[in-house]
Amino acid sequence: MQKNGDKFTILTSAYNSSKFMNDWAKSVLAQAYRPLEVVFIDDCSKDDTLSRIYQLEPEFLEQDIELKILSNEQRAYCGSSYKKAWENSSGFFFGVLDADDALVDDAVEYVVELYERYTNIAWIYTQFNMFNKKMEFLRKGFCCAPARGESMLSLGLKGKHTFSHWRTFSQRHPRLDKIWGAGLKSSVDKYMGYRLEEFAPGLFTNRICYNYRTGSPGAISRVEKAMKQWKKVKVDAVGRRKKYNLKPFKIISIKK
Repeated sequence: MQKNGDKFTILTSAYNSSKFMNDWAKSVLAQAYRPLEVVFIDDCSKDDTLSRIYQLEPEFLEQDIELKILSNEQRAYCGSSYKKAWENSSGFFFGVLDADDALVDDAVEYVVELYERYTNIAWIYTQFNMFNKKMEFLRKGFCCAPARGESMLSLGLKGKHTFSHWRTFSQRHPRLDKIWGAGLKSSVDKYMGYRLEEFAPGLFTNRICYNYRTGSPGAISRVEKAMKQWKKVKVDAVGRRKKYNLKPFKIISIKK
């Protein structure tokens, strides 16, 4: 699709997220930046997520926010759903917002200002706060920039995950088609971080722009599957970088 040079697109994938969507919608509607677009993918929810987003549509239109609603015909899971959302977007800047999470009120405006200030930067990630399922504050998140001589992948090989929320990127990145981890059910954010740093310079800001709602503790088998998937993502990344001689680009860090 034709891209608008100053439009920001929020990409959201949802599965059985109806009970969380008031917080999600409220945070998007609070964003003052325009032009603003939301591409919402329902991944075969069994609750009323899809009807709920259609109920919210008039509020988005009233606030001059473009809303595109798409529905998968069969479960595609997170990685593929976000790729589909991006493929149906028309923005120049993008941010991933899960349907059970929320943005701080000026997140989009702040991040776009950073892109305008750092014109060589293709992608930006921010700090976040962690909340429980009732959206009660728990603690500050773990995002950080790799130290000199390190990369997201090198830290990942040490068991350290430094990249999660808020994940934003722009058309300055030459291969956005490569960042999605299509088909992945977990480690989507880790895969995205490793791919982003392989093609363009990034920036980390320690300012909190994202409110992440943690889920209930998963079963041991689910955690083991997620760790196994992360290991595969790392092994694949090592092999890919060796095969194509890919060197990670620098990630600069600012406090706020």
